[in-house]
Amino acid sequence: MRKTAVIGLIVLALGALAVIVPAKAAQKDNADNRVLRPRLLTAQARQLAPRVKTSSGVSVVPQAATDAFVFNNSFVTQTFNHFGNPTLGSAVGETWGEDGITADGIEQNTQGIARAFLLPKASRVSLKTTLIGFSSFDDQTGHIVTTSTTVNSAGKLTVRVATPEIDLFTSPDCFFATTVHMGIRWSDGRLSTVDFSMDFAYPNVQNTDPVCFPPPAP
Repeated sequence: MRKTAVIGLIVLALGALAVIVPAKAAQKDNADNRVLRPRLLTAQARQLAPRVKTSSGVSVVPQAATDAFVFNNSFVTQTFNHFGNPTLGSAVGETWGEDGITADGIEQNTQGIARAFLLPKASRVSLKTTLIGFSSFDDQTGHIVTTSTTVNSAGKLTVRVATPEIDLFTSPDCFFATTVHMGIRWSDGRLSTVDFSMDFAYPNVQNTDPVCFPPPAP
């Protein structure tokens, strides 16, 4: 009886796993191969994050009026420790691409998002994100599409910043990714600057140009 019960639990577990599908699995067929074959960001693309002076304030980027809800792409989170030691201070940086979706379920725009959290002994952070575009499946370098302002946490424990939204229907880019430049002021007065990015670019699901797809198999 015990063996039968265990087998039954295993079958139920496998059945549960079978219904867990990637959030983008329901995308249009013409984008599936790009979702299943995400592009790893190259070193050249990661270097496109600009260096700019920091200003205090809050970045307010309004959503398109027709955005009924959003979908997050290629979410990345990283923890940065002062001198590599969390007892001396830590801060968390996150980034993702956010697609705006209409009430009819159509992805119509995208933007780059970055967010930071101050942990003990991190006094404040500055944050800027850049949206990188890739013009073909074979584009290994990318180019800057748009950037956010640079925002300082200014006494807050968290800060969020976003690029302007890009229209997916008119954008010539096949893929997008974000890079982030983050400055951290520690409680001992020292300043660290770090750069990080998505591990994988995400597709412009509305661009059906053949250059956005893998070359046909020989």
